[in-house]
Amino acid sequence: MSTGRAGDGSIALEVAAGGGLKELTLDAGALRLGPTELARRVLALVDTATARANRRTRHSLADGLDEAAADALGLSVPAEFTEAAEATTPDSWRA
Repeated sequence: MSTGRAGDGSIALEVAAGGGLKELTLDAGALRLGPTELARRVLALVDTATARANRRTRHSLADGLDEAAADALGLSVPAEFTEAAEATTPDSWRA
C-alpha cells in the first residue's frame, strides 16, 4: 500500500500495488476545483502512489524480478515515476 496527498491536503488516497484504489478522501476545497482539475489531480496522485507501491512490492519479492515478470504481475513502474519514487524511498528500505 502507498498513500498520496495533495500539497494542500484537499485530496488524500491510498492505493495497492498495481494501482487499485483503496481509499479516497476529498475535502470541500477539492470539490471546488471542478471536475477536470479534480480528475487530473487525483490521477496524478494515484500514478505517483502506485509507482511507490509497485517499487516496494518488487523490492520485497526479490531483487531479481525482471521487467516481464513485473509487467505480468501488474508491478511495472513507468520511467517518469521511477525517479519520484526513488526520491521518497527511505534509506532504511534500501539493501
